[in-house]
Order: sequence, then structure tokens, then C-alpha cells
Amino acid sequence: MKKLKRAPTPFSKYDEMGAYHWIQCDRSSPHFNPPLEARYRVVLQRIGRAERVLDLGCGDGYLMGLIRPLTKQIIGADSEFSGLALAREKLTSLSSIQIIGSSCYELPFRDQRFDLILLTDVIEHLEQPAECLSEIRRVLTLKGTLLITTPRWRPDRMWDTSHVREFKPEEMRRILEPFFSQVPLKFFWPLFWFNLCATRYGWHLIRLFSRFCYNPFLREGDSPEKYGQILAICKGPR
Repeated sequence: MKKLKRAPTPFSKYDEMGAYHWIQCDRSSPHFNPPLEARYRVVLQRIGRAERVLDLGCGDGYLMGLIRPLTKQIIGADSEFSGLALAREKLTSLSSIQIIGSSCYELPFRDQRFDLILLTDVIEHLEQPAECLSEIRRVLTLKGTLLITTPRWRPDRMWDTSHVREFKPEEMRRILEPFFSQVPLKFFWPLFWFNLCATRYGWHLIRLFSRFCYNPFLREGDSPEKYGQILAICKGPR
């Protein structure tokens, strides 16, 4: 079947903010962002020791830097060249990491190449998520795992105006099930803490608590209405 060459919707945050994942996930930084740190820590604790990892939509490379000690080879792929330039700058001394420019709709890898593929807060930016998932299924080993994080749809407003689409849990299952036989969903980022962030002193107190004690946005659960992020753990490529 002929592959369609489409690119994700343009993403300008790297041009505007630089390597913001590195900056905002640094607990010593005045810009420390507990929800952003939690997104990557939730993924990190599920990685195990995969041999070959693809970070698809790797951006400035922060997640690759986190998981490098846990794997033999990591390839980061992205179509945003400003993000790739930042990733190369941050990770240039690490020989086990390769960074390439590539569309997520046409991956330059052989079939069943990777044991683990990461798609962290990327799918909500894609015009054609099913095409991306088809390519992921092709390059993922039969016993491999795909980890996806994405904001859970909420009725009042989008989490970010740059998103193409935000998913309800049932919509996420529906889009994943044609490609994977197992698609359990977990949820994190308790909305209680987001509501507290909106109070006069809440954001400052949460940042202080997260910096020195425990990041409450790491808390997970099975009731989607109580949480802001979806974590999909996809296995068994169909």
C-alpha cells in the first residue's frame, strides 16, 4: 500500500522557548514544572531494560537522556528540526543515542526493529494518528511495547491550542485496538492538584513540595474523570 507523506502540524515551542523540557524538569530551576516532570517519570518507571528504543517525537531529547542508562540503543526521531538541533546539542556526547529527522508517517526502519517505542504527548498533535500507529506497529517487535501519553479530553477547553485533537479514553481505545491486542489505560495528573494550582498560593506551594518531597502529579488511578493525562500501554501488534 502506498504511504502518504504528511507532516505533523507545525510546533513552534522550541523556537520560542528553547530546550524547555530540560529547563522545566530541572528541580533546581525557577521554571520547574511538576506536571511536566511527572509525564516523563511515569513513562520512565515502565521502561525496564529494553534493548532497542525509539522515542518518536523526541523533541529536545529530554526523555532520551533519562532512559539512556536503561537501554543499549536509543533512536530519537522528529520532524521538528529546531527540536532536533536542541537534542543534538544536549546529547552530543552520548554514543548510544542516535537522532534523526523523520516523519512519523514514514519511518526509515526495517520491520520489527524496536522492543520499545515511546510516543509521549505526540498523538494529540497529529493530523493522521492512525497512519502513525500503522508505522509503529510495523517497526515494533511482536513482543514489544508502545507507551503513549496524551492529555485526556475535557469538555470546557483544550489543554493546549496547538493540539489537533484531544481524546476521551474510549476514543483512545478505539484508535489503538485495530493495531494492538492489549491496550490497557492508566490515568495520572490528579485534577485536584490542577485545581489547587489555580489558587493564589497553590502553584508555589506545589512546586516547593514537589521539589523537595513528592511530586503529586505522579499519582495514578483507574477513574479517568479524576485525572488529566492518559497513559496507554500497548502490546501485541495485530
